[in-house]
Amino acid sequence: MSWRQRRRDLYRRRPRFGGPPVVLLHAGGMDGRMWRAVVERLQDRYWLIVPDMRGHGTTPMPPEPYSDVEDILGVLDDLKVEAAAFAGNSFGGRVALQLATAAPGRVNSLALFASSMGWDVPPSPEIAEFWDQEERLVEAGEIDAAVDLNLRMWVRDPEIEELVADMARRGFELQGGVEAEERELPIDLPSIAVPTLAVSAGLDLPDFARIADRIAAEVPDAQRAEVPDSGHLIPLERPDATVELLEPFLEGVHA
Repeated sequence: MSWRQRRRDLYRRRPRFGGPPVVLLHAGGMDGRMWRAVVERLQDRYWLIVPDMRGHGTTPMPPEPYSDVEDILGVLDDLKVEAAAFAGNSFGGRVALQLATAAPGRVNSLALFASSMGWDVPPSPEIAEFWDQEERLVEAGEIDAAVDLNLRMWVRDPEIEELVADMARRGFELQGGVEAEERELPIDLPSIAVPTLAVSAGLDLPDFARIADRIAAEVPDAQRAEVPDSGHLIPLERPDATVELLEPFLEGVHA
């Protein structure tokens, strides 16, 4: 079965709740399950679309170069959604920013939780060392050690460790040995003309607060917030705080 057929089947068998469509994009190495507590809190008011991007969760890697932005646009097309609100965590925030730059007419708003944005400014030594260690462990086939490394790096709440470990291991399994590359699309912050909320986490690495500051400074009229007691995976670690920020933001967008 083709990726497009799988995508159509996946999203059309999800129940369509009343309300405007909101796309929830997961962090790198995670999958749509990281949003499930947020979904439980918002599903009666919004149509929540929660994809697993390539190499995550239920979606395998393709044999050729791909674009996450094109895939998400395909999801919207399959569901006959002209435009949606987007919420993204980390890598998911980066995809949402790329999408808002490439196809602004498809994006009603952006809520960005500990978003990444590419590294035109060099990452901190902690992130650079993490990438090096993860690559060495994966190349050596030490997947359990790579999963543990991710837990130490990104998780601050022990209650989510089991789910994070399962999602990370699944990602390593799907991506292992596959050479397909994602086609990076540019991000142009000043061109983004939709309501935007940039959120950082108080227990996260400082790189992501700097990114949120930059988004708030360069996107016209963007809002800035922080969840002080969360690590990097804000929607998973602190779903109540996420909804407290996301719900009034979405209400303002759709008022």
